[in-house]
Amino acid sequence: MKKIAFSIILVFLVAFSATAQRKYDEIITTENSVKDMVQNEITGIVVFKEGGTVKGLDPETKKIVWTLTKEDFGATSAGDILTDPDFGKVFKEKSDLSSVPGSPYVEAYINSKYIIINTDGGKVVYNSSKESFWVMQSDFIPETDEYLLTLKKDGDMAIALLDMKTGELKWNTTVDKAKSLFSFSLKESSNTNKATVHGSVIYYLLYGKLYSFDRNSGKLNWKAEEDYSRFFLTQNDKNIVVVNSKGLFAAKEYLNVLNTENGKSIWKESIKTKRVVYLEDWGTKLLIAHYSGFNFFDLNTGEKVWKKDARGDGLKRVIPIDQDFLYVAENEMMLINKDGEKLWKKFIEISDDKEDPIYYLGKVGEKVMYLTGTYGNMVDYKTGVKLWKRNIKFEKDRPVLPTYDEATNSYLVYNDEKLYKFDPSISDKPEPFAKVNIKKEKELNSIELFPWGVVLSGPLEVMGVNMDGTIKYHLTYTQPGEGTRRLLKSAAIAGSIGLGVGYGVSSVKGADITMTYRDSEGNMRTAVAKGDQTNKDQAKAYAAGSAALGIVAAKFNSRFNAMKQNRDFSYIFAKADSGEKILVKVSKVDGVEVDKIIFNNNKPVYEVDPATQNIFYVSDKSIQIFNKK
Repeated sequence: MKKIAFSIILVFLVAFSATAQRKYDEIITTENSVKDMVQNEITGIVVFKEGGTVKGLDPETKKIVWTLTKEDFGATSAGDILTDPDFGKVFKEKSDLSSVPGSPYVEAYINSKYIIINTDGGKVVYNSSKESFWVMQSDFIPETDEYLLTLKKDGDMAIALLDMKTGELKWNTTVDKAKSLFSFSLKESSNTNKATVHGSVIYYLLYGKLYSFDRNSGKLNWKAEEDYSRFFLTQNDKNIVVVNSKGLFAAKEYLNVLNTENGKSIWKESIKTKRVVYLEDWGTKLLIAHYSGFNFFDLNTGEKVWKKDARGDGLKRVIPIDQDFLYVAENEMMLINKDGEKLWKKFIEISDDKEDPIYYLGKVGEKVMYLTGTYGNMVDYKTGVKLWKRNIKFEKDRPVLPTYDEATNSYLVYNDEKLYKFDPSISDKPEPFAKVNIKKEKELNSIELFPWGVVLSGPLEVMGVNMDGTIKYHLTYTQPGEGTRRLLKSAAIAGSIGLGVGYGVSSVKGADITMTYRDSEGNMRTAVAKGDQTNKDQAKAYAAGSAALGIVAAKFNSRFNAMKQNRDFSYIFAKADSGEKILVKVSKVDGVEVDKIIFNNNKPVYEVDPATQNIFYVSDKSIQIFNKK
């Protein structure tokens, strides 16, 4: 600890000395160094690899409950990898172990073999060692408890459907020559590859190629003629909206509509733009917002519905509000209705620079609030008149962090060592209610609201601020060495499968585009989203419809409910005054250092079990277990 703020310094000096750095409570020793470790979010089993074995550790009994050896997953095939440079490249990019979100499974790449393990018992559900091909990619389908596997056999690429109940391939269909599927980089493919099950059809976008398969037989219905980076199914089951961008950071994008029967385009020409921003499906027409503006297009013909596009040069954000649309073009915002008519007299400037980030833009009561890199203010929703005559001027080179106070329908906002309260009822811009001395401001990544005040936190700093503006506590730390700690795992929920879970895009900077669905009257239905969603409330709803969980979901329900972002504690990897490397557990409510654990390397591999709060730490030839404190 480097510094503790204001009048509470003596309290925390006592707390610091009273909470001694401690060693492990229990230890699992191994014959070889532990190379990787993950925890499955459903079963809680901690899976680790050491030497030629993979083992499962029960987080509550702290006992090894299953062990897999080379007899379970086959011998090394290094010679084969050397003769196949594509596979060797992919294999090097893979982690030894990875937990599959929303499932009891862990995937393992062991001895050049691809293995799926059910952590509830340690059964090897699938092992590629018995096959004559390499598994290049896997996509879990939770609704049906199946996997789509991308295979490479000799010079061909194939798609196979794996039944997790039997561990057998239902079908294996060759789709292309291998070389044509590797024009994308691995980074691009991880951002674009996507599978969707729709009734008896599987749509699969893989390395830019879009395929349609019969789910039962594996018959390839069609392969699209063009390359695409994203696709969205329409609600009429007859069409697919596709976006084509060359390269991960492409300057141009093309949007078109395909026929689901044959994969052919139904429009005469694509919409060409710098970037597609937002999509809505109204049944017979599409709302398409792109860099140069937006308009409704007839779904069948591609003809524009409005006489003129809504102004939108440099359009970068669209937020649907009831049947209206709030949008940002360059550094200004405007509200229009579903007919493209302006509802405000003039555009509202929300930032100094068109490149300024938008941290929040949305409706709060009958007001619209905006927080950008330079300004903060509220606007009357009906008239477009600014609530405050003067904007709050933010320091653009410093973080802007908002949090919502539901009790008062207001936002608390941090910027430049100041905290503001955005209350829709006040008539002029608020003065900061607190001024704080943050030491590592540019590293701040979280602001959380508590009944008593606000907690600001980053990798090496935690501060609690009371609502009256006084500092409740302030802790800062030093990072050991040059390494960065391995972050706690919070697995992405959706993975590569679009499941129709809700997704709020209004406050997400850089969010991937979604397709929002409405009925013919414009009433919202559902949204399909792809992205890194770590909200565990969504995860619970997501898992409820997953055939993969079945009895496992009921068996481990209480554990699954515990898999939510930890609001109670911060875990900080730091260097103690003695020079030792420690993991510090800090209570966000009062700033008390609840625990300190000694680590022996600069890049520790560890897991904090959310259900028990026990910590599992890899230390060379052992896993050290620290019980909850």
